[in-house]
Amino acid sequence: MNHCVSRINMRFTVMLVKVPLLLSLSHPSVAFAPYSHLVGKSSLLGVKSSSYSITRNSRNLVRNEVTSIPQRSPLSSRWMTTEVDAVSDEITVDDNRYMKLAIEAAARGVGNTYPNPAVGCVLVSSVNDEIIGTGFHPRAGYPHAEVFALFEACGYVESGVESAMAVVENTKQPRMKSDASDILSDVDDLLDRYSSSDSANELFEGKLSGKEVTAYVTLEPCCHYGKTPPCALSLLRAGISRVIIGFRDPNPRVDGGGVLVLENGGVEVKIMSSDKAVAKGRLEVANAAACANTVSAFVKRISPRNSDEAALVDYDKSINGAKRSLLRTVAGRRKKEGAMKEVAWPSSYPSIDVSDESIDLADAIEELPIHHSWLERVDKALWDDELILLRLNSAVQKKKGVKFLGQRIAIELKAHVAQVIGHTCLMYRPGAPPVLDLDPEIDP
Repeated sequence: MNHCVSRINMRFTVMLVKVPLLLSLSHPSVAFAPYSHLVGKSSLLGVKSSSYSITRNSRNLVRNEVTSIPQRSPLSSRWMTTEVDAVSDEITVDDNRYMKLAIEAAARGVGNTYPNPAVGCVLVSSVNDEIIGTGFHPRAGYPHAEVFALFEACGYVESGVESAMAVVENTKQPRMKSDASDILSDVDDLLDRYSSSDSANELFEGKLSGKEVTAYVTLEPCCHYGKTPPCALSLLRAGISRVIIGFRDPNPRVDGGGVLVLENGGVEVKIMSSDKAVAKGRLEVANAAACANTVSAFVKRISPRNSDEAALVDYDKSINGAKRSLLRTVAGRRKKEGAMKEVAWPSSYPSIDVSDESIDLADAIEELPIHHSWLERVDKALWDDELILLRLNSAVQKKKGVKFLGQRIAIELKAHVAQVIGHTCLMYRPGAPPVLDLDPEIDP
């Protein structure tokens, strides 16, 4: 493999002002802690807004005063704009081969990571061209793909993939298999250690230094603190020398920030491109496209909508009686054609005993566990079809309860309940961009 360090044609402009304590996407109960030790305390204290430019040839932060403050995205964890001009030069055949393995690892977590994205990571030492760690993100609340790969590479687990799979299997059958249960216990112990202060140093500091390790990650490593340290910091502390990224994370909480942390720490970073004019061959195009496709629903969830789309999801204003009637008409037509997308509440999931007259139905619905993997199915169905039918009879046998549950799901997924009939709930959410055009059909 060619690991020559060449000039990276990548430029970042990062604007920082006072950073408030905010919540992690994966761990909403834990406050965000800024990178004061990496980008300078003065800028984070908010005395003055500053712009920083970082290039491969300049490891030091170059400070330039700016006169304007960028608009803050509703999902951003900091005031920040990041400009990246990434050129995927020197992406090799081996790089593509290992990225394909990372994509295959990410696929193991698909459908189980809501509200997080599915991500895969492969660590390769160029000393003997050996894969020393592989991991994927198994579920929100557990370590990300990079960390499972580091657990294996640093000798904490025998297999990062098997450890992550134990988490996935426990989601389906909690603590059913003894072997998987033992592995899961080890993972839980490591998670406790990784959640402690300065854990990136304690677990990974210098463990891979001198091994010339390249990390292949399907999505840009995160750069914000949550329950655990940022993956970018853990890779940096471990001594990773090179990182190949399949898809830049458009989440405003990251959006080039992970690359910034790695670059500022002396790590060579390259981002694959699906643009044929930029990519070095069809393999890179295919891998970059596959990485993007793996997180397509996540990207739609976290990407701010434009003004027209935002108006559509303000359902109190955008949906009236005529449009609800039209949605029902569209649903009826799809049913006749056999094209209506349906998602049913599994009979194995918790349900409400409506025969118990002592319970408050609204409170019971509010406390009913909604499995994250089922929510991910509903979320994907809405992105794919915009208008879907939820069958909720296995959850609650009363129409009033179905209405309560449908509204709860709609709030979680930023959707609209267009109709409740019996134990079914017709749910609508415009795509990004929208496909169903409700206006022309109701004009006089």
